Amino acid sequence: MGAFLTIGQVAASTGESRDTIRYYERIGLVPKPVRTPAGYRQYREGVVNRLALIRNAQRFGFSLREISAFLGVRDGGGKPCHDVRAAAGRMLEAIDRQIAELIDTRKRLKSTLKTWDARLSSTPADRPAFLLDTLKSEAGSRRSRSALRAAPTRRPSTGRPRRATGE
Repeated sequence: MGAFLTIGQVAASTGESRDTIRYYERIGLVPKPVRTPAGYRQYREGVVNRLALIRNAQRFGFSLREISAFLGVRDGGGKPCHDVRAAAGRMLEAIDRQIAELIDTRKRLKSTLKTWDARLSSTPADRPAFLLDTLKSEAGSRRSRSALRAAPTRRPSTGRPRRATGE
């Protein structure tokens, strides 16, 4: 039998908080540790590698739900390799769609700015140019901008989802 680690030792080794480790234990990402007679958790050394794998998978872009499914298959003796590959392929496709939308939005913004520059140069300084009134109602562009504002993004430091503000 290998040595056991306390939750504090695991936290210090991995950079994860004790709360995060307990949470991962509750949702099944980390195996439940043995307990001392006093109720203290005693983790096997392998938990450090498991937590590193979870952190790396999150940084790559997988959700905790996806990671849990992959590890569940692996822990059950299966091979989730094709599922992992398929999920990464879907992430790439989503990124490609977002990039295409951003390129489209950029083109529209450049065109609008050019129009506004012309309008501003032909408008007397003491008169309003009514720039906002020149915006066309385009369902596609409105959808793209709102989708970009509402699209979940990930915090690089934690990998946890947050909402983009669009501001």
